[in-house]
Amino acid sequence: MWDATVIDPSSKFLIQGEVGERTAALTQSLLVQARDRLTDPQGLVLFTDGFLSYQTVFPEVFGRPYQPARRGTRGRFPKTADRIPRSSAHVRIIKEYAGKRVVKVRTEIAAGTRARVEEELQRLGYHKPNTSAVERQNATARRMNSHLARKSLAFARLRVHRVSLAHLVQGIYNWCRTQRGLRSKLDVPKGRQLYLQRTPAMTIGLTDHVWKVRDWLSQPQGVSCRA
Repeated sequence: MWDATVIDPSSKFLIQGEVGERTAALTQSLLVQARDRLTDPQGLVLFTDGFLSYQTVFPEVFGRPYQPARRGTRGRFPKTADRIPRSSAHVRIIKEYAGKRVVKVRTEIAAGTRARVEEELQRLGYHKPNTSAVERQNATARRMNSHLARKSLAFARLRVHRVSLAHLVQGIYNWCRTQRGLRSKLDVPKGRQLYLQRTPAMTIGLTDHVWKVRDWLSQPQGVSCRA
């Protein structure tokens, strides 16, 4: 079972996480759930690995359906297609391996324009497309969730245990765990404290304080938000 995640590189907020077999169905569920939690789903640039299902599903989830014109005056109209808005793009970061070692990394713009991709890279402060935010979160999740640790005997014998612990880690990551890279300098220092430590949820403006794990678990229906 895989942990599939969508994360905002700026705030490090984990927008959506899904657990399951790495299939097209998992990709579809992940992107649809992420889209429904975005205030502007038509204005994003998505950086993914080389898994082909992302390229297949992206236009359907983030595109705008339209009816292509019919050629001539007879016959059926073409099937409805999906048009990618100029404000959106999808970039695949494809790693090539020799055995277990990465020997080459290449990027491919699967949807959208290069100008839109360059604009997003400049906003993020990236020199080139990458999935570093997801990879960093994956490393953190492995430290918090023994089910993900390599060469571990911590097996999840029931699916409910595997899924529940994954979502627990994702919630703590967003609301209860501060990150050094997200801290902001205080206008007025508080004693020896020069910086305000922030969680991804604080950075994105969903809360103004670091939550305790008890606070997050006490929410009746979990925490819903729009990023």
